[in-house]
Amino acid sequence: MTHQARFWLDALAGPSRGTCFSSRRAPSRLPACFLAFALLLFAGCKKKESAPPQPRDKSAIIATQAAPGSAFIMSLAVDPAQPRFGRKTNFRVTVKQTLGTPVDGAQAEVSLVMPLMDMGKNQFALKPAGNGDYEGTGEFTMAGEWEVVVTANAQGKTGKTTFNVNVVE
Repeated sequence: MTHQARFWLDALAGPSRGTCFSSRRAPSRLPACFLAFALLLFAGCKKKESAPPQPRDKSAIIATQAAPGSAFIMSLAVDPAQPRFGRKTNFRVTVKQTLGTPVDGAQAEVSLVMPLMDMGKNQFALKPAGNGDYEGTGEFTMAGEWEVVVTANAQGKTGKTTFNVNVVE
């Protein structure tokens, strides 16, 4: 037994009771010292149970809004829920009339704009997915606060709405 292990066993026994290996101690106390040592040793090795992993939201709805002067109400959802720069992000935009009727047949596009820094032109068209939904894929080129500017043209009307998105590394 190492000197350090003996020290800890002696410390467990306390000064008034002697040590685990003292000749003054009855042999019946020796198993109790080892038991205490083993319990302390294995208490630190206990596997910590963590909460089960939460299912990742496939997409997050950023907002549903009608910008002042916009002919449509628009919703934006992104996948992954927390966009990362340099990785593809899927965008789903829902376009509805102000009364809530889905708008099909619109020409919709997204512009990704970093308001604090000119990152150049970063826009893409959205493809119709049915029932007023439009989808496309884009990429944020830097971490930070971004604006997702959605423009939709349909039935002689134009809608434009800006959504704020935080992009992480």
